[in-house]
Amino acid sequence: MHEIICCLSQLTSSVTLCDYLRVGHDSCRVATIPAALKPRSRLLLSCLAVLFLTPFFPLNNFVGHPHWEAIHWIPFQDFVPDKNILMDIIGNIGWFMITGYLLHYWMGEDSSSFRSIATVVIITAGVSLSIEFFQVFCHNRTPSMTDVSCNIIGACLGAFFSKQYHSTPSLEPIL
Repeated sequence: MHEIICCLSQLTSSVTLCDYLRVGHDSCRVATIPAALKPRSRLLLSCLAVLFLTPFFPLNNFVGHPHWEAIHWIPFQDFVPDKNILMDIIGNIGWFMITGYLLHYWMGEDSSSFRSIATVVIITAGVSLSIEFFQVFCHNRTPSMTDVSCNIIGACLGAFFSKQYHSTPSLEPIL
Protein backbone atom coordinates (compact mmCIF):
# COMPACT_ATOMS: atom_id res chain seq x y z
CA MET A 1 0.00 0.00 0.00
CA HIS A 2 1.30 3.39 -0.99
CA GLU A 3 0.92 6.40 1.25
CA ILE A 4 0.96 10.04 0.35
CA ILE A 5 3.93 11.59 2.06
CA CYS A 6 4.69 15.28 1.92
CA CYS A 7 8.00 16.42 3.26
CA LEU A 8 9.68 19.81 3.33
CA SER A 9 13.42 19.83 3.59
CA GLN A 10 15.67 22.83 3.65
CA LEU A 11 18.45 22.75 1.09
CA THR A 12 21.10 25.35 0.53
CA SER A 13 19.00 27.58 -1.72
CA SER A 14 15.60 25.98 -2.03
CA VAL A 15 12.81 24.13 -0.33
CA THR A 16 11.98 20.82 -1.97
CA LEU A 17 8.45 19.43 -1.88
CA CYS A 18 8.21 15.71 -2.54
CA ASP A 19 4.87 14.07 -3.20
CA TYR A 20 4.81 10.32 -3.44
CA LEU A 21 1.58 9.48 -5.19
CA ARG A 22 -0.20 6.25 -5.92
CA VAL A 23 -0.94 6.35 -9.63
CA GLY A 24 -0.44 2.72 -10.60
CA HIS A 25 3.28 2.88 -9.92
CA ASP A 26 5.63 4.82 -7.73
CA SER A 27 6.36 8.29 -8.97
CA CYS A 28 7.84 11.36 -7.45
CA ARG A 29 7.38 14.93 -8.59
CA VAL A 30 9.72 17.50 -7.15
CA ALA A 31 8.87 21.18 -7.08
CA THR A 32 11.50 23.58 -5.86
CA ILE A 33 10.54 26.88 -4.29
CA PRO A 34 13.33 29.44 -3.93
CA ALA A 35 14.21 30.08 -0.30
CA ALA A 36 13.67 33.80 -0.92
CA LEU A 37 9.94 33.11 -1.26
CA LYS A 38 9.63 31.45 2.12
CA PRO A 39 7.41 33.55 4.41
CA ARG A 40 10.06 34.13 7.06
CA SER A 41 13.13 34.42 4.86
CA ARG A 42 16.03 36.79 5.38
CA LEU A 43 15.17 38.59 2.14
CA LEU A 44 11.70 39.43 3.44
CA LEU A 45 13.14 40.67 6.73
CA SER A 46 15.66 42.75 4.80
CA CYS A 47 12.85 44.31 2.74
CA LEU A 48 10.95 45.14 5.92
CA ALA A 49 14.07 46.69 7.46
CA VAL A 50 14.56 48.87 4.37
CA LEU A 51 10.89 49.92 4.44
CA PHE A 52 11.10 50.80 8.14
CA LEU A 53 14.45 52.64 7.99
CA THR A 54 14.25 54.56 4.70
CA PRO A 55 11.97 57.34 6.03
CA PHE A 56 14.71 58.32 8.51
CA PHE A 57 17.00 59.47 5.70
CA PRO A 58 18.72 61.82 4.96
CA LEU A 59 20.43 61.81 8.33
CA ASN A 60 22.25 65.11 7.70
CA ASN A 61 19.09 67.02 8.73
CA PHE A 62 19.47 65.78 12.33
CA VAL A 63 20.54 68.67 14.58
CA GLY A 64 20.10 67.25 18.08
CA HIS A 65 17.80 69.91 19.49
CA PRO A 66 14.01 69.62 19.33
CA HIS A 67 11.61 71.75 17.30
CA TRP A 68 8.42 71.13 19.27
CA GLU A 69 6.75 74.18 17.75
CA ALA A 70 6.95 72.61 14.27
CA ILE A 71 4.73 69.62 15.10
CA HIS A 72 1.27 69.50 13.55
CA TRP A 73 -0.57 67.76 16.39
CA ILE A 74 -4.04 67.49 14.85
CA PRO A 75 -4.34 65.22 11.77
CA PHE A 76 -5.63 66.91 8.62
CA GLN A 77 -6.04 70.22 10.48
CA ASP A 78 -4.59 72.39 7.71
CA PHE A 79 -5.65 70.12 4.87
CA VAL A 80 -5.76 71.90 1.54
CA PRO A 81 -6.26 69.87 -1.63
CA ASP A 82 -2.79 70.80 -2.87
CA LYS A 83 -0.87 68.53 -5.23
CA ASN A 84 2.11 68.19 -2.84
CA ILE A 85 -0.07 67.40 0.17
CA LEU A 86 -2.09 64.84 -1.77
CA MET A 87 1.10 63.19 -3.06
CA ASP A 88 2.45 63.08 0.51
CA ILE A 89 -0.76 61.43 1.76
CA ILE A 90 -0.87 58.92 -1.11
CA GLY A 91 2.86 58.19 -0.66
CA ASN A 92 2.50 57.55 3.08
CA ILE A 93 -0.51 55.29 2.60
CA GLY A 94 1.18 53.39 -0.26
CA TRP A 95 4.51 52.99 1.56
CA PHE A 96 2.91 51.61 4.70
CA MET A 97 0.46 49.53 2.70
CA ILE A 98 3.44 47.62 1.31
CA THR A 99 4.96 47.47 4.78
CA GLY A 100 1.72 46.20 6.35
CA TYR A 101 1.29 43.59 3.62
CA LEU A 102 4.83 42.23 3.99
CA LEU A 103 4.74 42.35 7.78
CA HIS A 104 1.47 40.45 7.89
CA TYR A 105 2.84 37.94 5.37
CA TRP A 106 6.00 37.55 7.46
CA MET A 107 3.92 36.72 10.54
CA GLY A 108 3.02 33.41 8.91
CA GLU A 109 0.13 31.18 7.97
CA ASP A 110 -1.64 31.45 11.33
CA SER A 111 -2.08 35.19 10.91
CA SER A 112 -5.62 35.21 9.58
CA SER A 113 -7.33 36.73 12.60
CA PHE A 114 -8.25 40.30 13.44
CA ARG A 115 -5.61 40.11 16.16
CA SER A 116 -2.84 39.72 13.58
CA ILE A 117 -4.00 42.84 11.75
CA ALA A 118 -4.05 44.71 15.06
CA THR A 119 -0.49 43.52 15.74
CA VAL A 120 0.66 44.84 12.36
CA VAL A 121 -1.06 48.16 13.01
CA ILE A 122 0.54 48.49 16.46
CA ILE A 123 4.01 47.71 15.10
CA THR A 124 3.69 50.15 12.21
CA ALA A 125 2.19 52.81 14.50
CA GLY A 126 5.28 52.50 16.69
CA VAL A 127 7.57 52.80 13.68
CA SER A 128 5.57 55.76 12.35
CA LEU A 129 5.70 57.56 15.71
CA SER A 130 9.45 56.90 15.84
CA ILE A 131 9.89 58.45 12.40
CA GLU A 132 7.90 61.53 13.39
CA PHE A 133 9.77 61.82 16.71
CA PHE A 134 13.05 61.71 14.78
CA GLN A 135 11.76 64.57 12.61
CA VAL A 136 11.29 66.73 15.72
CA PHE A 137 15.09 66.88 15.90
CA CYS A 138 15.61 67.70 12.20
CA HIS A 139 15.70 70.85 10.15
CA ASN A 140 13.65 70.87 6.95
CA ARG A 141 11.36 68.08 8.23
CA THR A 142 7.86 68.61 9.59
CA PRO A 143 6.50 66.06 12.04
CA SER A 144 2.78 65.61 11.54
CA MET A 145 0.05 63.45 12.98
CA THR A 146 -1.43 63.42 9.46
CA ASP A 147 1.55 61.30 8.43
CA VAL A 148 1.04 58.96 11.39
CA SER A 149 -2.68 58.61 10.53
CA CYS A 150 -1.94 57.89 6.86
CA ASN A 151 0.76 55.38 7.81
CA ILE A 152 -1.63 53.53 10.12
CA ILE A 153 -4.36 53.52 7.46
CA GLY A 154 -1.87 52.16 4.90
CA ALA A 155 -0.61 49.44 7.26
CA CYS A 156 -4.17 48.41 8.10
CA LEU A 157 -5.07 48.18 4.40
CA GLY A 158 -1.89 46.23 3.60
CA ALA A 159 -2.49 43.75 6.42
CA PHE A 160 -6.13 43.37 5.37
CA PHE A 161 -5.15 42.65 1.75
CA SER A 162 -2.51 40.20 2.93
CA LYS A 163 -5.14 38.45 5.05
CA GLN A 164 -7.55 38.31 2.10
CA TYR A 165 -5.06 37.12 -0.50
CA HIS A 166 -2.62 35.14 1.64
CA SER A 167 -1.95 31.88 -0.15
CA THR A 168 -1.94 28.81 2.02
CA PRO A 169 0.18 25.83 1.01
CA SER A 170 -1.82 23.19 -0.77
CA LEU A 171 -1.26 19.53 -0.10
CA GLU A 172 -2.82 18.54 -3.41
CA PRO A 173 -0.70 16.33 -5.65
CA ILE A 174 1.44 17.96 -8.29
CA LEU A 175 0.43 16.63 -11.68
